[in-house]
Amino acid sequence: MSATQSKRNIKWVEGLRGITSVLVIATHLARALDFWLFWPSDKKGVPPRWLQLPFLRIPWQGRIGVPVFAFLTGFVCAYKPLTLAYQKKNIPASLKSIARSAFRRPPRLMFPALIATVFSFILSCLGAYTASNHCDSFWVRFDAPDPLPFQMNVRRLFKSLLTTWTNTENKFDRHQWAMRPLLVGAFQVYIVLAATIGMRFKYRIVVHVLLITYWLMNVANLTETFGANLALGTLLAELSQHRPTQNFISAHQRILSYVVAPMLLLIGGYIGSYPHEHEDWMPWSNNLHKWLSDPAGDQSRGSIIVPLGANTGRRATSFFVQCVAISIFLSFSLQRMLSNRFLLWLGHHSFAVYLTHGTLLRTVGIWIVYGISGQPWEPAGKNEDGSQMEQMWLKPKSRMHKQVAVVVFTLVTYLAAWAWMKWVDTACARATMWLEKKVFDDEEEESRAGLAEKGFSSVNGNGSATRPTDAERGPPPP
Repeated sequence: MSATQSKRNIKWVEGLRGITSVLVIATHLARALDFWLFWPSDKKGVPPRWLQLPFLRIPWQGRIGVPVFAFLTGFVCAYKPLTLAYQKKNIPASLKSIARSAFRRPPRLMFPALIATVFSFILSCLGAYTASNHCDSFWVRFDAPDPLPFQMNVRRLFKSLLTTWTNTENKFDRHQWAMRPLLVGAFQVYIVLAATIGMRFKYRIVVHVLLITYWLMNVANLTETFGANLALGTLLAELSQHRPTQNFISAHQRILSYVVAPMLLLIGGYIGSYPHEHEDWMPWSNNLHKWLSDPAGDQSRGSIIVPLGANTGRRATSFFVQCVAISIFLSFSLQRMLSNRFLLWLGHHSFAVYLTHGTLLRTVGIWIVYGISGQPWEPAGKNEDGSQMEQMWLKPKSRMHKQVAVVVFTLVTYLAAWAWMKWVDTACARATMWLEKKVFDDEEEESRAGLAEKGFSSVNGNGSATRPTDAERGPPPP
């Protein structure tokens, strides 16, 4: 495959997004119905199940979806502006593309998120979350909105619509917590592009590497999840436009695809298998914990992957995602695999899956496992000494009900995602396009409306606005 061909093949982005949406469903099913999969074994001293072993545990243990979406945000937001600037040699068009993309990003995220929140609010008013409020899964109870009187529920709705974009809190759909960081991350990419678009290639690469290094050294919460992966996506978008890099990858494709990429996936997958908690229950996870978090054995320092004070689980998963991203970038074989038509379909519906699956899991999925009514259930009272009695929660009907719930919930989720893309997302796209046309000039030259706003409303013989002369422009403001 030639460098030009590989450079233009970015269908793998959609395929990777599709796989990630499936992993999001898998991890939330595990959280709801089998939380023990997040641990290296069910109990200390008990042999692990197959799905708790390294590598096999990655889809169920969580943490992987959002870092992948952050990487894809960095790559996709950067790819088109870079193509315009460095392949078509049109920096003004690139800057205009950045401006339009920055304008489109908020409504394309906010409109669908708002509709999903309102839909969850309606279900809450109808009592659809009763079973989730009463079930024995702590994670499901935490995610499900508590029943409130209608007026208080309405106030909670408007507060959630605001706080989704201020402090990431949404009581009707807690899975929307990642929306604000992804929106902010997209604007970080736009700022970096606008600031570096005129630099020479090697200096732009230095900027991206420095940004990745900064975010990995920063031990604040979620810096490795968002900042580092956003910057990596932008870096790989740059390298995908660089002909010498693509020629090198093409010339060494066999060793890159069959040696380097598998090694990266194996190393990253083992580190990314780090459990959610109870890492001391199994030798492999305990050794991994010591190597990553406390190599000196006295809590005096961390490792290159997990600096002292960083979240070990998120760092391990982020490292795995970065290994996956680099492997795909280097391997045309992986790119072709991810360009499969079915994976592209999954990727096209991934955002809709992200917005709908949580609500459907807390309703349809939980109804099948625990019953629709959420009864019989009684709130715990007080003991004779005045202390709080232990609350008894609803138990699953059977293992078979869980298995049926997994199948039905998955099918219903993708059916809902298909309907969402066909009607809801299309309407949101049209609304965004209408706003964009109202705000931006369509032509290379300023439109009559744009000039009229500046006070130049006269028209020439062709019916177009007359442009100001240099004398009319006057000096710039101080």
